[in-house]
Amino acid sequence: MYSDIWFLLVLVCPLSAIITVYVAHMYGRRFWPWLVFGFCVPLLSAFIALALAMRDARREAAADKREEEK
Repeated sequence: MYSDIWFLLVLVCPLSAIITVYVAHMYGRRFWPWLVFGFCVPLLSAFIALALAMRDARREAAADKREEEK
């Protein structure tokens, strides 16, 4: 029972936080909020960071396309 919680706290949370921070940093987001979010919401936080990065990339591409049309 306690070994499962220990595994989660020692391995999964830090790994998830590192992955989340890496993705967020690549897309210009701040370090500390994403690190805390990665610890508090393991695994899901990395997918959220990726989704936000893809959303920003789409918005940027649409803005570039609108500028080219002008």
